[in-house]
Amino acid sequence: MSISLATPISGIQTSITRHDITANDIANINTPGYAEKTPRQTDMRPEGVRISSISTTPNSSTTLSNVDLAEESKEQIQNKDTLAANVSVLKTKDRMIGELLDIVA
Repeated sequence: MSISLATPISGIQTSITRHDITANDIANINTPGYAEKTPRQTDMRPEGVRISSISTTPNSSTTLSNVDLAEESKEQIQNKDTLAANVSVLKTKDRMIGELLDIVA
């Protein structure tokens, strides 16, 4: 796969993974002792980005989770916007390649 397509595709994959992590955190918000997961994103120039690790935020409570619904909701919105931006880049690249092929043909 060319680097020009790898960048938005890696962004899409990263957004989906981040979304899955926050969705899991939200699903476990009422689970006693549940510890929030935090993804770490790494830049892989020029190929894009990836999740390099997922850490667990220490939780000293055995009766409550340490998930902050407001933070998780904000993360979900950011993931949605990032995903939409990467899909737009991919669509634009697809249209550009189509136009170039039309010109050549």
